[in-house]
Amino acid sequence: MKKLTPFLLLSALTCHVAHAAEYGSSQYLPGFYGDFGMGMTPESGTYLSNFAGYNWAGSSDNGSSLAFELPGVMHVSEQKILNGTYWFGFFPYALHATATSTVDGVKKEYARAGAGDMYAVPILLSWQWKELSFLAFEGIVVPTGAYDKDRYLNAGRNSWTFDNNFSATWSHHDFDLSMTFGYMVNTENTATHYKTGDEVHVDYSAGYYFTPQFGLGVTGSYYRQVTNDSGRGINGINPAATIQGEYSSIGPVATYTLKMGDRDVNFSAKWLHEYDVNNHIPGDYVILRTGLKF
Repeated sequence: MKKLTPFLLLSALTCHVAHAAEYGSSQYLPGFYGDFGMGMTPESGTYLSNFAGYNWAGSSDNGSSLAFELPGVMHVSEQKILNGTYWFGFFPYALHATATSTVDGVKKEYARAGAGDMYAVPILLSWQWKELSFLAFEGIVVPTGAYDKDRYLNAGRNSWTFDNNFSATWSHHDFDLSMTFGYMVNTENTATHYKTGDEVHVDYSAGYYFTPQFGLGVTGSYYRQVTNDSGRGINGINPAATIQGEYSSIGPVATYTLKMGDRDVNFSAKWLHEYDVNNHIPGDYVILRTGLKF
């Protein structure tokens, strides 16, 4: 029931499909932290989480689509570090991406399917204090997706990303207010010698449980690149002129817990629409999350 939802958000899996040029691309995907109870700690044990989603952006002449799935495993231990509960886990990533580009009236279509960049959580600590819950974790995007610098569409970005996150939840009676702040640091793409700047993301949700099993709410996010790109791959461009994306998203979210035998299976569905977009093609996301304890 309510206790299952927190950990399931951590497949923050932020692996966005990138073109060969790094300009404007990111490992962040909106909405993966924004849900009910994102700062709460479930009981100790091993949990299965599966994220499935679809993103579309642009038009039929110049646009993209991304279908993705991330089956993940998180283990909540009984070990304490700094008086916080220790967790760890990992999330493999599978995707099917398409892109359409029209130049001088010539339309070209591209497609890519396979394994993307895996998201790993080597350390997560969580604390509970009355109606407030907190957690801090290090997410690492591992470059496991196929990459070729001469290919228009890739499944991975050929670089590591270190995603430093802090989450908080205030739970009062049947109300739930949650927020996550993340700061992403990227390494250089060794094939192109291009290093994407640091990025900030904020995810939030406000929801109400109408029953212990069913809740409705609003969720959203904000993203911005906050430092310049760098590296020899910029090819003489002024670093201050490199593309730095910024956008927000908002939409409804619903959660429901179903009893299957002796297990609680939690489902969450959301739709997110992007707005206030700069240097980024606005799009929409539909996301379904399923989770249960082994």
